[in-house]
Amino acid sequence: MRHCLMTSLLIVASITPGCQSDPAAGPNAMPPGGTQRDTPTDARPAAYINGVAVTRSELHRLLVEAQGGQVLSEVLLDRAITLRLSEQGVVLTDQDLADERDQLLAEVSDDADQATRLLNMMRGQRGLGDQRFAMLLRRNAGLRLLVKDGVIVSDASIRQAYAVRYGRRYRVRLITADTIDTLTSTRRRVLAGESYTDLAIAVSTDASVSQGGLLSPLSPADAAYPKAIRDALPKLSLDDRASRLSPVIALPEGFALLWLEEVIDREAPPIDAVRDELARVVRLELERVRMQQLARVLIDQANVVVLDPALDQSWQSQREAIVDP
Repeated sequence: MRHCLMTSLLIVASITPGCQSDPAAGPNAMPPGGTQRDTPTDARPAAYINGVAVTRSELHRLLVEAQGGQVLSEVLLDRAITLRLSEQGVVLTDQDLADERDQLLAEVSDDADQATRLLNMMRGQRGLGDQRFAMLLRRNAGLRLLVKDGVIVSDASIRQAYAVRYGRRYRVRLITADTIDTLTSTRRRVLAGESYTDLAIAVSTDASVSQGGLLSPLSPADAAYPKAIRDALPKLSLDDRASRLSPVIALPEGFALLWLEEVIDREAPPIDAVRDELARVVRLELERVRMQQLARVLIDQANVVVLDPALDQSWQSQREAIVDP
């Protein structure tokens, strides 16, 4: 149910297209007439399989189908951010890039060595070699510079972050369904004594079905979850079977049923002792949201003409997934 957020590495690496047509983009930029300048068929070998050559042009066609839209989107957004920084007179420094890499590592793990290993592992899984990773850092750092002045960390947002981190949390199991009748029937079966976990596996449409509907502990203050879910949490208790089970909850899309597994309380420090750290976390989250929004605007405004049919199909799928997820 919750959008899984891993760092800017995952956020902006998967939201990475779009730019305005830029005549200063370089010698290989698309000319106004839309004529491709330098796409000759290249029959030179790129590899050999059992002594038989695999040509560069053969690989090119397959790679375009597989990841062409993603790579094109990265180039487009890279150019769009560079243009926007130039228009606003903002200079992207080496320190900005170093800070962005440090931020990625800090979000992966508190242990520096482990963070480096995990980051390298994720780079390998996503095909982020040295050049694409450098471009990703530049995009993230550029987006952050463009949005940071518009980010305001309020006292209310700090208090909300405090409640999420240190307040009471609830470990619950979730069942979702498209119709209220399905969950009304499921609720009756739970009250009659059937296993909620087994019913979650059999009925639920949520991604948590493989864990029998079990979610990570939720805070009623965490706006990452639907308000109807958060409002239902404090009304649950471990007193008896009926108290552990929520009514059927209407969501923006479909319906939900909750089962309380555990109430988690922990000792909390005074808010003033952690205010600076919470403010930093809140700022990073607000920046991330604004970075996503700006990336989508740049994509939506982009004037992109794709001449290669395979690349066009890949690009259109990529653009649709980003602009209208």
